[in-house]
Amino acid sequence: MQSYLCLLSLVGDAKMRKVGLISPPTNFVQFKEPPLLGPGAAFPPFATPEFHPTTPENWKGATIHPTGLMKEPAVVPGRNAPVAFTAQGQTQGAVMMVYGLDHDTSNTDKLFNLVCLYGNVARIKFLKTKEGTAMVQMGDSVAVERCVQHLNNIPIGTNGKIQIAFSKQNFLSEVINPFLLPDHTPSFKEYTGSKNNRFLSPAQASKNRIQPPSKILHFFNTPPGLTEDQLIGIFNIKEVPATSVRLFPLKTERSSSGLIEFPNIAQAVLAIMKCNHLPIEGKGTKFPFIMKLCFSSSKCMNGAWNNATNEGMIEKENDADIKGDVYN
Repeated sequence: MQSYLCLLSLVGDAKMRKVGLISPPTNFVQFKEPPLLGPGAAFPPFATPEFHPTTPENWKGATIHPTGLMKEPAVVPGRNAPVAFTAQGQTQGAVMMVYGLDHDTSNTDKLFNLVCLYGNVARIKFLKTKEGTAMVQMGDSVAVERCVQHLNNIPIGTNGKIQIAFSKQNFLSEVINPFLLPDHTPSFKEYTGSKNNRFLSPAQASKNRIQPPSKILHFFNTPPGLTEDQLIGIFNIKEVPATSVRLFPLKTERSSSGLIEFPNIAQAVLAIMKCNHLPIEGKGTKFPFIMKLCFSSSKCMNGAWNNATNEGMIEKENDADIKGDVYN
């Protein structure tokens, strides 16, 4: 009976409130659902995302130089900053396409010898479906820009000409079983661990001068007793005959350097591809010298000779290299 009376009371109260006879309770708090987006609304705080760059242990293939993944240091005035290897997965592309290579004679090492003048080289892969075409992963996109600026549409050899452009790919995947090129060398090669990369440290990078191709090359890290005739003979064996050679006065007994001139730019580019990083035996040394080449800033031998002091700044790295990667 009491429950029935309570129910009648509640129903009565509701009807009376409806007609305005009873006021709603003053202590009633109406619930308001907060807007999804608007004043006072915000996403929960998140910590700064962590980025884990590629480490030497993550790379497959050759061992990476311990400084190959270092952060890019400040630019040295008048020189070039070292180029770090771009980690896979980053949006910054460091791959370029190279067209117009001689299908019968080109290989990964010869292409490395040329493009390494403008930045570190990570991987090179020749395409099986497009003869004379290769993809090169450089240390970063800046190195690709240098190659495009200085090497695009340059002549090579007798009738050759190469074109270089950015690739849509950000990195090159490892090729487990690469096909063989006409010279019986693999069509894919890893260079992240190569000591012949020239931008691996600030000190090393500061010695590089970015120059467009010229018919005069600067050579260094050659045996101290090397003669001009011997050097000309080396290039003759590689079928890139030079027109003249000048040796710089020896600043150290550990190595020699100088200038070598070719009939034209096309032959000088071919000489870079064939003879850069060529091992040369020296008297009384356990390991061969690894001859290094680069384009000279001078347009003629007389001018180059006058600039011998400036050119000789590169000789600071003319220590005898131990026998490592042997090219060509």
